[in-house]
Amino acid sequence: MNIFPILLFVCLIIYHANSAPIANTNGANTVLVANGKLIDDLTCKTDDGRIEIPINGKIRVGANTCKVCTCTVSGFSCEDQCETIPASTSIGAPGESSTTAISSSSPSPDQLILSSTIPSQAVSNPNSNGVSLTNSTISPSRIENSDNDTTSVIAGGPCARIAVNGLVPSREFAFMDCSEVYLAGKRTSGMYEIWPRTSPKPFRVFCDMDTDGGGWTVLQRRGDYNQQSNFFVTWSSYKRGFGDLNRDFWLGNEKIHALTNQDEYRLHIDMEDFNDQSRFVDYEWFFVTDEQTKYTLNLGRYMTTSTGGDSLSYNRGMRFTTRDQDNDQSMSGQCAENYKSGWWHAGCTLANLNGLYLRGNDSTATGVFWNNWLGAKYSLKSCAMKVRPTGFNTEMLT
Repeated sequence: MNIFPILLFVCLIIYHANSAPIANTNGANTVLVANGKLIDDLTCKTDDGRIEIPINGKIRVGANTCKVCTCTVSGFSCEDQCETIPASTSIGAPGESSTTAISSSSPSPDQLILSSTIPSQAVSNPNSNGVSLTNSTISPSRIENSDNDTTSVIAGGPCARIAVNGLVPSREFAFMDCSEVYLAGKRTSGMYEIWPRTSPKPFRVFCDMDTDGGGWTVLQRRGDYNQQSNFFVTWSSYKRGFGDLNRDFWLGNEKIHALTNQDEYRLHIDMEDFNDQSRFVDYEWFFVTDEQTKYTLNLGRYMTTSTGGDSLSYNRGMRFTTRDQDNDQSMSGQCAENYKSGWWHAGCTLANLNGLYLRGNDSTATGVFWNNWLGAKYSLKSCAMKVRPTGFNTEMLT
């Protein structure tokens, strides 16, 4: 008997078995695989055809860093996944370490940056025919920040910190300041995460989306809160930042340096007294140098549209001074100690927005004052320092 036809028949059976599509279940969808590859009909392609994504794969395409698209059987289904950051609002360093990039790779904006395996919380998408998208989960923890240099932390976060196969997306996917948050369609004042181009890692800020067109990144704020933050603190506290982003705070000299050195920024200061009178002041540009040069204040011209008077130009070119690091120009004393504040003291100051919160008339001149409005012996009810790129224009929205 000739065995060759039998062997040929067996080989043909084995060949067809190996090449037949295999059903591979993944959640509610069934993915067919042939010869180890996804069948073309069960993938999605970007408009330009350069990127092909399998079922349940996710991408972030284009300039909108919040828009995340999921490949479904009917094509891409997209959803805005950026929101105001909830949970802990305290400022500090330990929590920020959780956002450090794990990889040095920097995917371009149209690369596949998300996978369906991200540990996350399912978010229902009403336009996805039952397909659930994933969003990052936020696990807050809090440590009180006071003069002993402790702080609070937040782990995780939206958008810029969604993990991709164990990687954290690069700063190209993050907002550089609150003006970019505004231009991305976020118009509610509150906490957002930004990643300045000169910062090694992202951090949280409070964005003012209401004042003069919005898009302001708030650097400092004081107010009549039941629980007051201590502003008479050390160099390291001012370097790192302290307080509560939803109340009174100092963002931190390192963050202010990183933020204001990536673009040209205008400085805006709002002030209010206890008689419900308010004033504002604008300076054409503003930035501070690094720690090596003591966070020196660089300040543009006082803008004549301001209503509060020019009390800060006196401090132009001054190094930052705290109670434990004397960098002022006074020959007779320590300005930070005398005025109970960390500030760009000269010899000493006409503005003291980081002074003691003394609620109105104050004979000691150690309160929160703006000399050219109500004098040094009146401690203001509220004030806020905020910056926005000089080129910001709401017409950019088009």
